[in-house]
Amino acid sequence: MVETPRNEIRRLMIFFGLVYFAQGLGQSGALINQPLMYYLKSLGMTTDQVAGLLAVLTLPWVIKPLYGLVSDFIPLFGYRRKSYLFLMNGLAAGGFLWLTGLATPNMIVAALFLTALGIASSDVLVDALMVENGQKAGLIKQFQSQQWLWFNVAAVLSGLIGGWLTQVLAPASALHTAALVIAGAPIAVMAAATVLVREEKARLDLGALRSTTRSLMFSLKSRTLWVVAGFVAFWNFTPSFGTPLFYHMIDHLHFEQYFIGQLTSIASVGAVIGAVVYQRYLAGRYSTKSLVYLSVLLGSGTTLAYLLLADKTSAVLLYFTTGILSMIPFLTLLSLAAAVCPPQAAGFTFAGLMSIYNAAGQLSQVTGAYLYERLFHQQIEPLILVAAVFGLGALLIVPFLPDTDRLADAEEYRPEPDRLKPPGPRP
Repeated sequence: MVETPRNEIRRLMIFFGLVYFAQGLGQSGALINQPLMYYLKSLGMTTDQVAGLLAVLTLPWVIKPLYGLVSDFIPLFGYRRKSYLFLMNGLAAGGFLWLTGLATPNMIVAALFLTALGIASSDVLVDALMVENGQKAGLIKQFQSQQWLWFNVAAVLSGLIGGWLTQVLAPASALHTAALVIAGAPIAVMAAATVLVREEKARLDLGALRSTTRSLMFSLKSRTLWVVAGFVAFWNFTPSFGTPLFYHMIDHLHFEQYFIGQLTSIASVGAVIGAVVYQRYLAGRYSTKSLVYLSVLLGSGTTLAYLLLADKTSAVLLYFTTGILSMIPFLTLLSLAAAVCPPQAAGFTFAGLMSIYNAAGQLSQVTGAYLYERLFHQQIEPLILVAAVFGLGALLIVPFLPDTDRLADAEEYRPEPDRLKPPGPRP
């Protein structure tokens, strides 16, 4: 029976929602992150030491294009997507289960590296599916809103459970219990792929390999792509105060662990609202470039708002409000990246842009933690001001960004006739 376009879109919406719900539980969310941070703090590690230790976990997210290339060129057990989804989510589940018996920081990072490798590669496959189908149906913004809506629904639960575990259990026990719970998330992705991913069997095709290689080289010559890559890197390199803020709330504001977890959930509730607002009222009404201008201003504004953090009441209001507003810049950035991906190599180029995003984010974490400890002597207000001013600098790049709503007609995105051959299945 042939599936109608409406049913196909509905199936993809369900798949994206389920997968990102699972990622919201397992991908460095509060469920694992808060117990991990508290455990490392209990060992006497400073913010810059923690940031340095965890920096290696960004590597699996930086090399995301490699996963796309492998799955493009080398079918596994006859499939380019399903088999890899099973393999890499199985690796993630195994890493979380291994973590349940570990205590030394280096071994914990080794286990988390396996989980990051599995989740990052799975993320590439899902994102490529989103880009390909989103460009074809003109639903990129809607698909991404669906993904991050359910990611943040899961993050609400993640914050509550992670905060509760950290509050009632010893640091090591909280970390091990969280890892055991999260192990079910990649298993759920395996089940969702079985039911919802439709894929025909494939085999190694040297012709498709050559065609895909030409498409990749074509995408790397795109000036538009490199301009967006530079903007993504600059925007996400803004010095981060995430880890310093966690320490600040414990050492200076004396917040309980469960309350910190509740704050994460409150921010996620706001993010769910923000995703709905973006999907229903912004995605189809305003150009991506207009939303980028708005996003830069909102990003700096929400950063400055953290200067108002003084007690529990202000924390609740702040986390809820910034949770709503932060989704607009985030979804706009993802939509911008997806829209500039040449259709001939959408999976590879989107993964590449997200690798740049993740690498810049990790440098941001390390830089922010270093400034907090070494330059600002554990005072968070100067770090917030630096982050806000640096973020506004992105306005200087916005005029050079392409009008992505008309990008399909751009000359550099019109392949020459010999490039019109289908490059074969992409992840």
